[in-house]
Amino acid sequence: MSLFWDLQGPLSPASSMAAAQAESGARAAQRQASDVEARLDRILLACEAMWTLLREKLGLTDVELIERVNAIDLSDGKLDGQVRRTPASCPKCGRTISMRFPKCMYCGQAIVHDPFA
Repeated sequence: MSLFWDLQGPLSPASSMAAAQAESGARAAQRQASDVEARLDRILLACEAMWTLLREKLGLTDVELIERVNAIDLSDGKLDGQVRRTPASCPKCGRTISMRFPKCMYCGQAIVHDPFA
């Protein structure tokens, strides 16, 4: 036994429960990270397939792709490898709305979402 164990004695039931919950949470987080990694791999594969098709069928170049990526990246004012969209406004009441919902939470106006926003 370790010196810590000798000084502290056995864990209390509450400590044992907290440790078990933390371990369960860590396993769940690991599963979620693995799922995200698998989805990212599929997305990267699809992007590479689309790009090779565009390059072969339309004659686009890697330089054109890089220029378009940079233009989209700069759409938020920063060349940082991320796209940050400005908050949307409801077309009816003008209030700032969440893009997670199909309707304005203030006035009920149906919102048509841009799939790339």
